[in-house]
Amino acid sequence: MAPLPIKKAYIDTQYGQLHYRYVKPPASKDVLIFLHQSATSSASMTRLIDQYSALGYECYAPDMPGFGGSFDPPEEAIKEISNRGTRWYVDLYLWVFEKLGLKKLHIIGHHTGASLATEMAAIKPEVVKSMCLIGTSVMTAAERAEMKARYFAPFNKPVADGSHLQKTWDYVAKLGADGDLEVHHQAALDHIRAWKGRNQMYGAIWDQDKEKCFQAIKCPVIALCAKDDVVWPYFQQIRRIRDDIPMIEIKGAAYSPELDVHGIVENLTPFLEKLC
Repeated sequence: MAPLPIKKAYIDTQYGQLHYRYVKPPASKDVLIFLHQSATSSASMTRLIDQYSALGYECYAPDMPGFGGSFDPPEEAIKEISNRGTRWYVDLYLWVFEKLGLKKLHIIGHHTGASLATEMAAIKPEVVKSMCLIGTSVMTAAERAEMKARYFAPFNKPVADGSHLQKTWDYVAKLGADGDLEVHHQAALDHIRAWKGRNQMYGAIWDQDKEKCFQAIKCPVIALCAKDDVVWPYFQQIRRIRDDIPMIEIKGAAYSPELDVHGIVENLTPFLEKLC
């Protein structure tokens, strides 16, 4: 089957409109949910969606609040994020999936998306059927604090001379986006749009106790990571708490869903076929 056209839609939440991409084949298999990293958007998942819609899977990829086409969190939501951290994002996603009638989900999460997926699986095991975690990690409290100090600053806040545009272009290049001009361009656009949302998410994500989430996961999981990804050293630490999770090296630095589609599909497809 050839890839089907990816459609776009919005769903109204109490905070604003959440944007998502989706494909629903005529005779669809199980539901795949694609959760993007900070500070990209669901656009980063389109190459994978093309692959899996062609295989007959029903695919959905939401934009996190503050990213892509989704709403910017209003002051009320910002206060809730400050108090509830990643749980705010997880609960919002779960509400959206329920409203869309999506059940028994296979989640493909990248970086931040992987972190949200692990928490989702920990608190709602009846909803999450399996997970493919790309560029995931486990960090100690001290390591999370160090990462927060390194990446939390709003480096690309808009300025009148436009220098934030070059800073953003150079920033995503250092993370590996320069391996493909189309990917580099889209990543830069996404980061420019999400300069506020990125900090709101990072303020939450570095406080998340992912070790606790990993320990609570009951569903089948595979974990993939590129050796030149910034989280590679922390990816290795998963073995310390979960030696039962297959850990596979792929390519693509911090942009594997776009730059190593083959490596992901090669490992994810047989994993899904055993479960569907």
